[in-house]
Amino acid sequence: MELIRLKGVDKQYYNHDILKGVDFSIEEGDFLGVIGKSGSGKTTLLNLITGFIQPTKGQVLYFSKVTEGPQDLNYDLHKLKKFIGFTPQHNAFYPKLTVKENLFHFGKLYKVERNTLVYNIKNLLEFTRLIDHRNKLAEHLSEGMQRRLDIACSLVHKPKLLVLDEPTADLDPLIQKEILTLLKEVNKLGVTIVMASHQLESVENICNKVAIVHDSKVYSHGLIDDIKKPFLKQNFTINLRPGENRELLINTLQRLPIKKIVDQGTQLVIYPEDIQRTVSSLLKVLEEENLYFNDLDVRKPSLNEIFELISLRKDR
Repeated sequence: MELIRLKGVDKQYYNHDILKGVDFSIEEGDFLGVIGKSGSGKTTLLNLITGFIQPTKGQVLYFSKVTEGPQDLNYDLHKLKKFIGFTPQHNAFYPKLTVKENLFHFGKLYKVERNTLVYNIKNLLEFTRLIDHRNKLAEHLSEGMQRRLDIACSLVHKPKLLVLDEPTADLDPLIQKEILTLLKEVNKLGVTIVMASHQLESVENICNKVAIVHDSKVYSHGLIDDIKKPFLKQNFTINLRPGENRELLINTLQRLPIKKIVDQGTQLVIYPEDIQRTVSSLLKVLEEENLYFNDLDVRKPSLNEIFELISLRKDR
């Protein structure tokens, strides 16, 4: 079921296009990664989805089971904001308040009834593993715990949609992994998540869908595998670890239908012209000339490589 639909959305500042012609939907249960270069319009897109800014043109529609038909997020934000949680890139909590005080404060902002709020906070403290830190001042928490607190503050009113802007920015790899694991658990509980990130490997590992923002447009969006499909035939790589017959193997490979070979020392990375034809020719030649290798791995292009290809295609 659709949760959010952006319909013909443009956003301009001082007659400058930030986003134009945006048309796509977010479905309930999605974990959508929003990727793009710095300044591409990712944050603007998040702000449109949360209702923080209004589109210059078009509509941002919210679908709810308790209403008849979609509601315009800009006209009905006072009704819809209780369904949306937002975690900005920089800390939104109050450093001089304790963990528990912060959660009570944000719960009251969303007008959560006190008994419900007490229940929600108890569950959130356990869920985010902040229970032992509930009486600490937020400024005394570690970076990872502070990020957990920000996410908890965004979830205190039990939203249906959680929007995050670079939730793992400036965190070390171990803490990044912890935060992404937490978000995956949130998504499993039925919360739809939209996350902007520069960490494309993380987006590929955790999200089921992606929206690529480029050149003031949402250039591509949908299931990650579907976005990759147009690039698969020409952008596979073959990683091969040669044995003692390295030079003979390289000379043989150069006669095959390939674009180039990159010698990385421990392995050869082969860029085929056509993956099926190249693999078939490679296996045939190896058998005919009695050549051998230690290992062979055919690899699909990563989301990062797809993004680079799209960026190059559009920038030229």
